[in-house]
Amino acid sequence: MDILVLDEWLPSVHNSGKSIRTFQLLAPLAKQHRITYLAHCDSGNQAENIRKMENAGFEVIVVPRPAIYNSVPKIILGTLPAFFHPLPLSVRRHFSYNYSKTLRQLVRERHFDLVHIEWTHYAVYHSCIGHLPQFICTHNIEYLSWKRVTKASRNPFKILLGIHEALKLYRFEKKYYRKADYLSVVSDDDAQRLRNEFGLSEFCVIPNGVTIAPYDEMENTPKSNHLVYCGSMDALVNQDAAAWFIHDIFPLILKRKHDVTLTVIGRKPPEWLLKLQTDQIRFTGSISDVRQPLKEGTLEIVPLRIAGGSRLKILEAFAAKVPVLSTTVGAEGLNIENGTNIVLADTPATFADRCIELLDDSAKRARLVQAGRQLVEEQYDWSRISPLVENAWQKTIELFNAKQ
Repeated sequence: MDILVLDEWLPSVHNSGKSIRTFQLLAPLAKQHRITYLAHCDSGNQAENIRKMENAGFEVIVVPRPAIYNSVPKIILGTLPAFFHPLPLSVRRHFSYNYSKTLRQLVRERHFDLVHIEWTHYAVYHSCIGHLPQFICTHNIEYLSWKRVTKASRNPFKILLGIHEALKLYRFEKKYYRKADYLSVVSDDDAQRLRNEFGLSEFCVIPNGVTIAPYDEMENTPKSNHLVYCGSMDALVNQDAAAWFIHDIFPLILKRKHDVTLTVIGRKPPEWLLKLQTDQIRFTGSISDVRQPLKEGTLEIVPLRIAGGSRLKILEAFAAKVPVLSTTVGAEGLNIENGTNIVLADTPATFADRCIELLDDSAKRARLVQAGRQLVEEQYDWSRISPLVENAWQKTIELFNAKQ
C-alpha cells in the first residue's frame, strides 16, 4: 500500500512516549509498504532525524514548525486570541499554512491508498486530504486530559484553560472522529468512552507496548531508597505529576524515611521545576538513554493526575525489572492488577505510605518485578502489536469503499 502519514514531528527522535510508540508501530510496516511521512520540522539535528527515518524505509517530507507556546505566560500573551476561535488552542498552536499547502500538493500529485493521521489534532487537515480513506491513530481521548486539569489545579488560569480546552476538544473529537473512516485507541477504557460518549462503533484497540530486549543488555544497579520518575518534562501532565509529588507527597516520606532520593528523568524541565531541585531531588533533563537512570531506581513512581491513554513509562519499568507505584489514573488503560504487578495509591498520604512500605519490603518488590515482566512479555511486546496497524489500514479501506 501507498500510505501518507500526518504527524507533528518525526518519531525517529525517541524523546517522548508518543514518538516511541509511533516509530515502533510504523517502522516494521515501512519495510513492507511505501510510507510517506509528512511532519513539522523538529529542533536539533534535523538532518540526523531524517536520515534515521529514511534508513528505516520512510520517505520524509518536513515543513517549518509554527511557533509553539509552552509556558503559561507565553500561552497567555501569544495565544489569547485563540480563546475566541472555534478550534481548540492545542490544535491551533500546531496548525500551519505551509503544512496544509504541502499536504494539498501531495494529494494532488500522488495516488495514496490511505491517509494515516498519527495524532488526533492533525485531523484538522481533513479538508486538505480530499477523497481518500482516512484513519486516525489516537494516543488519548484528548478532551479528558484537559478536563482533569480543572480538578487537579488550583491555578485559576489553568482551571479556565482546562474548561475551555476540554469543551472545544470534545466538540473537535466528536466532529473529526465521525469524519474518519476508521480509528484506533490505545486501551479498552478509551474504547468504552468512544462507545458511550461519542456513539462510535467502527474502531479498534492498538495498545501501547515496549521493546523488551534492550532492557536486558544492562544490569539493574538500584541505589538504596531511590525513587525514579520518567516522563517528558515539557508536557503538562508530567510537570503536574512531578510538582504534586515533590510538594505534597515527598515531604511525608522524608518525615519517616530521611534518606530517600528522587531522580526525575525527562527532557526540557521548565525553570520553575528545576528550582525544586535539592540534595535529594534531581532532574536529568534530556538524555539519550533512560535505561541506566531507570535501572538505578529502587522504585518507579507514576504520580499522574491528569493523563489519558495508557502509560509507556509503566511498561518500560516492567521491562526494566523495576517495581512500580502509581496512581489509578497513572496506570489507566493497562491490564494491571493492584498488588500483583503494580501498587496503586491516589492520595498524598496513601501514596507516601505505599512508597515507604515498598522501599522497606524487598520481597514484595521482587514479586512485583516478576509479575510485571511476565505481563509485558505476554501482552505488550511491540512485535505482537505492530501488525494491528496494517489490519486497521485494510479495515479503513474496506469501510471507505463500502460508502462509495
